[in-house]
Amino acid sequence: MRVPWGLAVAQYADTVRPEFYFNSYPNKREVIAAVRRMKPMEGSVLYTGSALDFARDNLFTSSAGYRAAEGVPKLLVLITGGKSLDEISQPAQELKRNSIMSFAVGSKAADQAELEEIAFDSSLVFIPTEFRAAPLQGLLPGLLAPLRTLSGTSEVHANRRDIIFLLDGSFNVGKANFPYVRDFVMNVVNNLDVGSDNIRVGLVQFSDTPVTEFSLNTYQTKSDLLAHLRQLQLKGGSGLNTGSALSYVHANHFTEAGGSRIREHVPQLLLLLTAGRSEDAYLPAANALARAGVLTFCVGANQANRAELEQIAFNPSLVYLMDDFSSLPALPQQLIQPLTTYVSGGVEEVPLAQPESKRDILFLFDGSANLVGQFPAVRDFLYKVIDELDVKPEGTRVAVAQYSDDVRVESRFDEHQNKPEILNLVKRMKIKTGKTLNLGYALDYARRYIFVKSAGSRIEDGVLQFLVLLVAGRSSDRLDTPALNLKQSGVVTFILQAKNADPTELELMVPSPVFILAAESLPKIGDLQPQIVNLLKSVQNGAPAPVSGEKDVVFLIDGSEGVRSGFPLLKEFVQRVVESLDVGPDRVRVAVVQYSDRTRPEFYLNSYMDQQSVVSAIRRLTILGGPTPNTGAALDFVLRNILISSAGSRIAEGVPQLLIVLTADRSGDDVRGPSVVLKRGGAVPIGIGIGNADITEMQTISFIPDFAVAIPTFRQLGTIQQVVSDRVIQLSREELSRLQPVLLPPTSPGVGSKKDVVFLIDGSQNASPEFQYIRTLIERLVDYLDVGFDTTRVAVIQFSEDPRVEFLLNAHSSKDEVQNAVRRLRPKGGRQINIGSALEYVSRNIFKRPLGSRIEEGVPQFLVLISSGKSDDEVDDSAAELKQFGVAPFTIARDADQEQLVKISLSPEYVFSVNTFRELPSLEQKLLTPITTLTSEQIQQILASTRYPSPGIESDAADIIFLIDSSDSVKPDDIAYIRDFVIKIVRRLNIGPNKVRIGAVQFSNEVFPVFYLKTHKSQASVINALRQLRHRGGSPLNTGKALEFVARNLFVKSAGSRIEDGVPQHLVLFLGGKSQDDTSRFSQVISSSGIVSLGVGNRNIDRAELQTITNNPRLVFTVREFRELPNIEDRVMHAFGPSGVTPAPPGVDTPSPSRPEKKKADVVFLLDGSINFRRDSFQEVLRFVSEIVDTLYEGGDSIQVGLVQYNSDPTDEFFLKDFSTKQQIIDAINKVVYKGGRHANTKVGIEHLRLNHFVPEAGSRLDQRVPQIAFVITGGKSVEDAQEASLALTQKGVKVFAVGVKNIDSEEVGKIASNSATAFRVGNVQELSELSEQVLETLHDAMHETLCPGVTDISKVCNLDVILGFDGSRDQNVFVTQKGLESKMDAILNRISQMQRISCSGSQMPTVRVSVVANTPSGPVEAFDFAEYQPELFEKFRNMRNQHPYVLTADTLKVYQNKFRQSSADNVKVVIHFTDGVDGNLADLQKASEELRQEGVQALILVGLERVANLEQLMQLEFGRGFLYNRPLRLNLLDLDYELAEQLDNIAEKACCGVPCKCSGQRGDRGPIGSIGPKGIPGEDGYRGYPGDEGGPGERGPPGVNGTQGFQGCPGQRGIKGSRGFPGEKGELGEIGLDGLDGEDGDKGLPGSSGEKGNPGRRGDKGPKGVKGERGDVGFRGDPGDSGRDSQQRGPKGETGDIGPMVRHPSRWLTLVKTILTPPPSSFVSKGNKGGPGQPGSAGEQGARGAQVSNPTPTPTTPAQGVAACLVMFPGCLVACL
Repeated sequence: MRVPWGLAVAQYADTVRPEFYFNSYPNKREVIAAVRRMKPMEGSVLYTGSALDFARDNLFTSSAGYRAAEGVPKLLVLITGGKSLDEISQPAQELKRNSIMSFAVGSKAADQAELEEIAFDSSLVFIPTEFRAAPLQGLLPGLLAPLRTLSGTSEVHANRRDIIFLLDGSFNVGKANFPYVRDFVMNVVNNLDVGSDNIRVGLVQFSDTPVTEFSLNTYQTKSDLLAHLRQLQLKGGSGLNTGSALSYVHANHFTEAGGSRIREHVPQLLLLLTAGRSEDAYLPAANALARAGVLTFCVGANQANRAELEQIAFNPSLVYLMDDFSSLPALPQQLIQPLTTYVSGGVEEVPLAQPESKRDILFLFDGSANLVGQFPAVRDFLYKVIDELDVKPEGTRVAVAQYSDDVRVESRFDEHQNKPEILNLVKRMKIKTGKTLNLGYALDYARRYIFVKSAGSRIEDGVLQFLVLLVAGRSSDRLDTPALNLKQSGVVTFILQAKNADPTELELMVPSPVFILAAESLPKIGDLQPQIVNLLKSVQNGAPAPVSGEKDVVFLIDGSEGVRSGFPLLKEFVQRVVESLDVGPDRVRVAVVQYSDRTRPEFYLNSYMDQQSVVSAIRRLTILGGPTPNTGAALDFVLRNILISSAGSRIAEGVPQLLIVLTADRSGDDVRGPSVVLKRGGAVPIGIGIGNADITEMQTISFIPDFAVAIPTFRQLGTIQQVVSDRVIQLSREELSRLQPVLLPPTSPGVGSKKDVVFLIDGSQNASPEFQYIRTLIERLVDYLDVGFDTTRVAVIQFSEDPRVEFLLNAHSSKDEVQNAVRRLRPKGGRQINIGSALEYVSRNIFKRPLGSRIEEGVPQFLVLISSGKSDDEVDDSAAELKQFGVAPFTIARDADQEQLVKISLSPEYVFSVNTFRELPSLEQKLLTPITTLTSEQIQQILASTRYPSPGIESDAADIIFLIDSSDSVKPDDIAYIRDFVIKIVRRLNIGPNKVRIGAVQFSNEVFPVFYLKTHKSQASVINALRQLRHRGGSPLNTGKALEFVARNLFVKSAGSRIEDGVPQHLVLFLGGKSQDDTSRFSQVISSSGIVSLGVGNRNIDRAELQTITNNPRLVFTVREFRELPNIEDRVMHAFGPSGVTPAPPGVDTPSPSRPEKKKADVVFLLDGSINFRRDSFQEVLRFVSEIVDTLYEGGDSIQVGLVQYNSDPTDEFFLKDFSTKQQIIDAINKVVYKGGRHANTKVGIEHLRLNHFVPEAGSRLDQRVPQIAFVITGGKSVEDAQEASLALTQKGVKVFAVGVKNIDSEEVGKIASNSATAFRVGNVQELSELSEQVLETLHDAMHETLCPGVTDISKVCNLDVILGFDGSRDQNVFVTQKGLESKMDAILNRISQMQRISCSGSQMPTVRVSVVANTPSGPVEAFDFAEYQPELFEKFRNMRNQHPYVLTADTLKVYQNKFRQSSADNVKVVIHFTDGVDGNLADLQKASEELRQEGVQALILVGLERVANLEQLMQLEFGRGFLYNRPLRLNLLDLDYELAEQLDNIAEKACCGVPCKCSGQRGDRGPIGSIGPKGIPGEDGYRGYPGDEGGPGERGPPGVNGTQGFQGCPGQRGIKGSRGFPGEKGELGEIGLDGLDGEDGDKGLPGSSGEKGNPGRRGDKGPKGVKGERGDVGFRGDPGDSGRDSQQRGPKGETGDIGPMVRHPSRWLTLVKTILTPPPSSFVSKGNKGGPGQPGSAGEQGARGAQVSNPTPTPTTPAQGVAACLVMFPGCLVACL
């Protein structure tokens, strides 16, 4: 049987080579075999136009097998890899004229415009990401669908899935648009294989509330389902609660009761169609659906919000937005494919370090001016050190303090006893500052007030007391006595020495010089982290852990040229290891050997017999030099010449012989043989590989592979020093007797048996810079494994906020396929690391049989988790669930929580921590061993024997929910008072995961959860969340509904409640009015559940109702107004007492030593007293000022305050000299009377301060260098510009703070303030209280003159010269391939040329000159020279499109370097280069980049163009970028112009003002869309359109003049018999016949009731074929037939074609079909003579009457109308219509 498709294949380049024709092969198998035998032509050029002509003239012919007589459609699929070098327009038009329908598939190098011209329609153009198997296979569904439809072989989508349609039935849609929605659903359903065992469909409408139309199990057939849909009517409703609708379908439809087959793992899909924004919270419901495995698709129309839909959808790619409802009918074709294809699874470790026991550690850091500008690096170092300690009340306790002239305690031992709390405090630490360094005073303070029981120290219990002291300068006071007293009290001191610290001074404080760690510089203090952590963990009683036992230790050091730069660090490492050993003739002996291509012993085992002599010899070492390290020969040398008795070795006495090999490159000779001989000879080698060293070599050399260590650079040697020292110490004779050396190399490829291995890898932004090392690890592990469909299967899943499947366990069946897929991995991006949800996803979706897992067959299941940090969500439950399935997880993490990893891992043995992913090669063998050896039974045994204790609940634990009335009965101001009151309560509670947990809910007529009990784990995060509370509004007040909500959703385990663990539960209810629903029922439920309710209300509440809710009158607290809430704070706190909630630890009540200096400042407040503030709002401003003064002014401080009120002119309320005490000042503030006035002139007010307040006569101490501060609070824009007045005040030495409230924008406030750090803005006066802490911190810094270190108030000129350069691919024009380049370049040039003023430029704006330059292989091309940008210059940039290619090589950077030599030396020089990848050698580019920097260029910034490769690697070339320096910039960034402007601003601040930090806020939200611009000028003429469809016959013209009779022609050939004519018209009525006989009367029927008029029905489905009718009467004679045609014989009748899918909107395909069916124009076919009339046809048999249809179709009157009608009823049934 002939295949329905005729297939021909040809290859082309400069010529065309047919591979086979349509008639070459009779079946699919032979065609595929022929394709596989094809070889590439390898032509030099590409002539696509001539190839199209060849296909038209030589392939679509009868001789080539084309079936023209059968009317087979002509389809051409062009696959091209580049742009044609000949003309394609004419060949493409000829294809269309010949009814050949073309599809075009092109690579990235092809010209899309060219492909669209060739293809019959733009929808038939396909461009894969690359010409590889996977991307091309991804095109197949989209390519095959039209191919099959046009050829009559369309397929029916038949698979199993459950689909719920959730339709917006609100007035957002409306009755006019709902028919479009209904038709859309019907069209989708028509394309589905509906049935109880195939696809089930349910439908829900929603507005305010959801309503089920039908469930998944309601209809079993498509016809019944469509019948219901035809009757579907709009539900109606004004609200749109999408969140509750999502929850409704989750609870009622994706369940077995709702007809779902979710338990059978049938894919669950939800299609949401909405026309507006949700009015309720939708995220929790959307997340719950995603967690349940439901794939949510979103279709939006009208006012739907894309961001909202992307959050609801399972994946943002599943969101479809329509401009209007009329576009909906076109959507099903896009949806069908994803809807029908997408689917939603006892070993004891040798300890390497002493276990960390109880200890109290005080970090006392230099906070003086020595650290200004470098404090962030020190703070990060402190954070990382504490993060590695076991911080908990019964483990390690931590205290933190800073010192300079005095001591500032940040946290005592009893204040922040859990790691998250202390880390959060450290993260927010600010530098103390101070000019003098009183180290002696600080030591004495620490001994007397911190290392004491009252501050939480356990010194009296014998717990180790450690002091970690950072010193960055010489002490100003004596420290010998304080240091001695501290030692005698038992405190062990460790010192971090930096900058100008005096080593002689420092040695007075430590028990041994080993305890002093010197930092190369403060920014590099992080290098000391591993050493200090190891010391803190291992030191016992003031000395390193004791070392015992005899050992001979030989260091074999690579001394080749590749080590030269790192040789000092190599020596330091060896020295540190030796210092940790107990060197002596009868204990540890040491030798050192250096090698390269030759070997040189430095000293032998018997050369030095004490530690100091060995260390001195190491310090004298010089590098050997030499080209290549021959490690094999060096190993042989050591065995023959060092490990012998004459060289001091005690090998004959059985003393352990340890050899530490340090190398930085692959060996130049074989290491296997010598290493085997060495190990058999009794040596114990430890291989340490650095940089380019081969980890496999290190494992081969090492005694056992686990001894091998790999690090990326010499700087990381410090991180492994303690590990190596510990290993040397622990390898005693006894220990070595239990170990057997591994004499063969590590496991080679081919390790077999069945395994399923899933890699779950972090693809977040945090992991992106080192993602390549993750990819390499997977690739190498796969190389070792025996990968195959019946052996080891591999899958990879990426995660960040959510998981993404890269490939499944059953996706690839060979090692090559897996490795190719791994090499294509790219980081997915994302800010969060949600390990918990990723684990849940893989346990429920990946480790399942349908997706390739063989878990049910007992095949071992392994999960390798690789994470770049601590999880942002909870992991406990998902980790436990994963292990319950029998999966063995291994965890690898960088900077992660060790406790968290242990919870996830199979056992603690399989937790691997690294400092950087560059260390991953060292873990290969550690991962391979368990993967290749563990059986399912062993995994189950380990899981059964490992128990993970649940986190302990502390005695003061409690769960507290604040339920806050936010209805119309509570004013917005009242919400601010309630918020501040709740924050004060929270500050007094001991917040923590195992202590007090807090939740918050707002309510009115609806309930709005703010956060749950499990959401926040620290006091700071709870307070930050509470600060976001805003008035919601709404009525009526439904308190009963709110009580029901918290009972069902907050006081439950899933929300974080510990009610089942017996932890006290509290509800604190704030009410502002009487409830309008019943509160008694759920009040009783809450009370009976053991939840204690407290009620707080104002005068408008029903006290009896509140007593009913609390069930205890003593727990009801009322105030007249909510502003009076502080009056009941103590009573509310006391009400918590009986349930076990304890307040936060009180402060230590101990006298502190007198501080050398108190705060000094002169502060004058300038308050807007105009109508910008109403009278009541002005009182809030005064309250804010009082609060600032009250908090700022501490006992003993010397602070003076003045106050001026202003409107159009100023009024002095009091001067600096008027009051001398805090209370007098606050009383004076409270007496200020609101002034009023129509206008506010801030300029006049500021000038008044300068002339009348900051002068000695008013009490100013400016001449005494006391900090001068002006504090302006304004509620609107000034009638005169105040910028110059502010600048004049600033130049006088006054710091100007500005707070804008309400009707003033941030830019205006910024003009008033001295700099961006002293500018603040809030939306209303109630938000002023939120500013208090931020303002106080900034004021404190201003008083200590640390505000934005380096900022000067002197106005400076700052000019920038900016080069914008770019490159593009060599084979294409960058202006064509990078379509966004021109538009983005215009925006960037405009944005960067309008820089705002910087902190030292005063009122002057920086001048920015730009030049656009690029480099070609033949030399540089310049659009324009340095100039201030004008729009007309852009045209010069566009002219560069005529020259290409543009390249990025070392010469490109040299072009920029030469260009800058033309500009002023004082100008700031910046290069911004747009790149699609390096064209030259990367090493040369790095060298050129460094030369550019040395030449004085301040910054080189790279921006990645579309499809740029290895952008992260290219970032190595960058320098000078400030903030976010590690984030790549790309052309497709939404706000790229703003990003670059911020970068330039930062560079200008640094270069012109010397400001290392930029005190700028976060960028605000993107503004609303602007108004529509003016109509543009008419565009250029478009390209000529395609030829239109052939027109129909025109009207018959009038008869022409009779011509003269011609000669008689030859007789023509007889024409073909014409087809049967149409029936004639009905004849006249015949004569009336005789009347017939009357029949018998029938029985009288019952009268029927008249029915209502029915809705017009839709066209019914095609009915079954009727039975053959009886022979009909003879028909009337037909009309004459159409003219026949020459040379055409009528063919046999064709077979009936298959039925195609129903298409809702057939016009598009009608066009295509019409093109195929339309005969060629008359100009191509000669017309024959008119044939004679046809013979009358024989009479047909009488047909049976057809079944009646609900919506009858008019009888077609012409053949074209018949075809059209057929197509409308049965789209795709082309053959049936013909």
